[in-house]
Amino acid sequence: MASPLRAVLLDLDGTLIDSAGLIVASFRHAFREVLGEDLAPEEVIRHLGRSLNDQIRIMRPQLDTDQARRLMSVYLEHNHRTHDAGGLQPVPGSVPALERLQAQGLELAIVTSKREAMAWRGLELTGLDRFFRAPGRVVAYEATRRHKPHPEPLWRALATLGLDPGQAVYVGDSPFDMAAARAAGIPALGFRYNTFTEADLQAAGALTVVGSWPAVVAWVDAARAGDGREEAATWDSTEQP
Repeated sequence: MASPLRAVLLDLDGTLIDSAGLIVASFRHAFREVLGEDLAPEEVIRHLGRSLNDQIRIMRPQLDTDQARRLMSVYLEHNHRTHDAGGLQPVPGSVPALERLQAQGLELAIVTSKREAMAWRGLELTGLDRFFRAPGRVVAYEATRRHKPHPEPLWRALATLGLDPGQAVYVGDSPFDMAAARAAGIPALGFRYNTFTEADLQAAGALTVVGSWPAVVAWVDAARAGDGREEAATWDSTEQP
């Protein structure tokens, strides 16, 4: 029998915070300023979910260390400035969903490739920080040596909560989230929002794919009802956010 579900682990960008537009704009600004390139949005979207370091290294492996650092600095300056200008919103439905999950006694924790200061800034600006104030509830870039799609950040979250992989589910919107969860032995719930497709998420290892926060809550409710995760694994939602 599977262990009872006790925690919902969550990606941040594109799952809780609607930030894809901001990330793309910050990358395009940095590439124009530093490299004089008109970066295609599709090139950024393809790598969403990886750490900033990895995205830069994969997109432009030929850059030397100074160029990569300059690109990162200009990206972060633009991203931070736009954060503060009100460019972020919670993903629709996320706030009542988190309230319900927390009221049910489930542990909530974020596992993100974002740097910790920027993760907290986004949470505070969107009002989501209140759900994650307990120690260790935000596992950000600095917390581990390896990052998604490696499972180390998810293992770190489980260790902090004192849980086994079978006692949690990971909700994320990118194939890198799904791959990390699968490698960590955690059921992966694909969240189809505005970047990757259902097929992308399933190919990377999603147990199932949902299209809204009410659908996430419904999946969790089904999973907790009499150890219903086998039944819940076949459930899917066609709802749009």
